Amino acid sequence: MRPSRFDLAALAGLVVVLALLWGRGLPTWYWTDEGLSLGISSHPLGQMRELLAQDTSPPLYHVFLLGWLRLFGSSEASTHSLSLLFALATVPAALWAGWSLFDRRTGWMAAGLAAASPFLAFYATETRMYSLVALLSLLTTATFLHAFVFRRRRFLPAFAVLIALLLYAQYWGIFFALGAGAAVVVCWARGPDRRRLVIDAALAFGAAAVLFTPWVPTLLYQRAHSAVGWALPPTMQLVRDDVVGLVGGPAAAVALALCGGTALMVMLRRPWNDASIVIVVAVVVSLVVVGAGWATSRASSQWHGRYLGILLGPLLLALGAALARAGDLAIPVVVIVGILSGPFAVPSARNAKSNVPEWVEETSPLLLENDVVFGPIGDIPLLAHYLPDGLRYATTTGPVKDPLAADWRDAVERLDRTDPVATLSPLVESLAAGGHVLVTCPTAEEADLVGLPTYIQLEIRRCRQGTHHLLERRDLRVERAFPHPRASGSPHETRLLTKVAPAS
Repeated sequence: MRPSRFDLAALAGLVVVLALLWGRGLPTWYWTDEGLSLGISSHPLGQMRELLAQDTSPPLYHVFLLGWLRLFGSSEASTHSLSLLFALATVPAALWAGWSLFDRRTGWMAAGLAAASPFLAFYATETRMYSLVALLSLLTTATFLHAFVFRRRRFLPAFAVLIALLLYAQYWGIFFALGAGAAVVVCWARGPDRRRLVIDAALAFGAAAVLFTPWVPTLLYQRAHSAVGWALPPTMQLVRDDVVGLVGGPAAAVALALCGGTALMVMLRRPWNDASIVIVVAVVVSLVVVGAGWATSRASSQWHGRYLGILLGPLLLALGAALARAGDLAIPVVVIVGILSGPFAVPSARNAKSNVPEWVEETSPLLLENDVVFGPIGDIPLLAHYLPDGLRYATTTGPVKDPLAADWRDAVERLDRTDPVATLSPLVESLAAGGHVLVTCPTAEEADLVGLPTYIQLEIRRCRQGTHHLLERRDLRVERAFPHPRASGSPHETRLLTKVAPAS
């Protein structure tokens, strides 16, 4: 059944409304993580693998962003527009997925839930890969269901390519692939034609593995040298809260459960039909992704709720299928979920994430060529984006050759043995009278560090150590001081220090 003109008009209207609501955050100033993406993608494509080897990310989003920067520039509104496009594309993708797998009603339920997604609303204006991951998750889930549940084999090549792209977009794609593999076992147990299903799975997953193989050496290098310890090991409560947050929080989750729960129970009664298998597949994939993410993060301390955007695909289709079978109550429930968790909390104030451009505008006219900038590893690319050219940079681990790229390799070990005083002293000595040192550092005191992740503790201690040395020097005086709120982590304080001439 093809969409009617009414369906197309309604979809266009919904996308336009979402573009206006989500797009309110387009001018928002960059914060630290966005500076990392922007810095990497500001380099030529030939340097991408080397730069990402110093980072912890795969390349797909950065390649897209590189091309986008060349076409549209590096302003906040420009790069946020790329993420907004990915987020907006998720809505018609959800409509297509639900409609093509089941029926028109399921498609609209899935599209409505995507439009009400707080995850998409927030990351639609973030210069990071998360809205792209959500879109790929949805398309990968849909093609998997077409190929392995409904046995429409023409979708096998699309599934293979999409799951490879998901791997190149976010490493949690590995967990998604494991979940999809487990879901194949569910489809195999259901039968029939098990031999053909096994062959199809081997071909599709094998092709995806071949496509991802060129990046495997870089992934292994990143894992061996990553900055383990930037987050605390996830508790079960944190996992629960992050998963519930995907649908808008406890209130939205309760509304969906009350409406869709009965339909789910009916759908899961034996014998299972194709709709029932969709629910089972979504549950299996979600459990494997969350379980594998939790288990690995217990050891590596690298859990964050934003990674769970990879579950949006299975969740939207499973909930859409359930709500489509929940009767007339489903439509007001989707509306309620939209009101409870919809795109109203988009950060729209320019300084909602950071106020770096605010104090840069005041500071830049005072800075001279070869002045020194000192701060944590991850802050330097953001500062280098906004500050004028010709400055020298140093982090808590030493001088920086390329300020647009953060080097996270073995960061904990390097911080453990570093001496910021030894780094800063020669840089300050090389300044002429009237030269400047711009230092930005977390304001946390020693008592505030208790219970923080290992990497964060070391970074703050080394930054404070360097700042203390600079403030104690008699040849430096504080010219300006600026509070620096952050979207995550502790707030910073930024100071501009001026080199004074020695007393005669």
